[in-house]
Amino acid sequence: MSITLEKTHPTGLVEITNDAYHAGPGISKSHLDAIAEQSPLHYWYEYENPDRPPREETEALCLGSAIHSAILEPDLFTKNYIASPPFNRRTNDGKKMFADFCEENQGKGILLPAEYDMCIATRDAVHRHPVAAGLLRNGRAEQSFYAYDQETGELIKCRFDFLHDGGGMAIDLKSANSAAPARFAKDAANFRYDIAPAWYFDVLRQLYGERPKHWVWLVVEKEPPYAVGLYYARVEDIERAHNAARRDFMRIVNCRRANDWPDYAHNIDPLELPAWAKR
Repeated sequence: MSITLEKTHPTGLVEITNDAYHAGPGISKSHLDAIAEQSPLHYWYEYENPDRPPREETEALCLGSAIHSAILEPDLFTKNYIASPPFNRRTNDGKKMFADFCEENQGKGILLPAEYDMCIATRDAVHRHPVAAGLLRNGRAEQSFYAYDQETGELIKCRFDFLHDGGGMAIDLKSANSAAPARFAKDAANFRYDIAPAWYFDVLRQLYGERPKHWVWLVVEKEPPYAVGLYYARVEDIERAHNAARRDFMRIVNCRRANDWPDYAHNIDPLELPAWAKR
């Protein structure tokens, strides 16, 4: 039985805020991660459940968004984020003063003074770097693209941190505890960073019949001396990740079509202890 999906969302480059992008429709790289790392039931609860509680941004996510804003959109950073005075929030008076401060600055991201200083420091480190600074020229930050997948008709999306004019190079900004090659490679494997170029490039390929030639991770450390690392995605790694991305995507599509979101217990399976526990 074929399924016809109503296609009402605009496609191509869509001007949209970061919050609206993440809260709105469309399957993104984050969706792929959710179903790859946990069960379909977890995915349903986070993205499909009509009664799910509103998502609250964690402090880590807020800080990550602030660092992105400071580096990619420095003119907007000071408008959208503010440092809180050093209230003693362990006291009732301090809690009251902090609550009043938040009320006075509704709509802005509230950062601790040290966090605000970190954002400024990472911004300055990137923009004075002899190579990284040039990568953030001749393009635009925070660009969202939507397409209808040619195979399934499902709405898919991606949001580039920075895309060069003409679409020749995509920059993915990461803040990290370490930008060293081995440490960042480990983070990339743990957090599936390699899936991003495969998915983002596929969205553009389905829209325009072509994709950027290059994908570069710009990594900046969150502590002094705020060192920078620069790494590109190899063609063979993008192709390998493409297969993994389509596998995760089709898992979402098949669960939607069947309206079946299983957890882990299909069968009673043997418990496989880790290798270190068997030694």
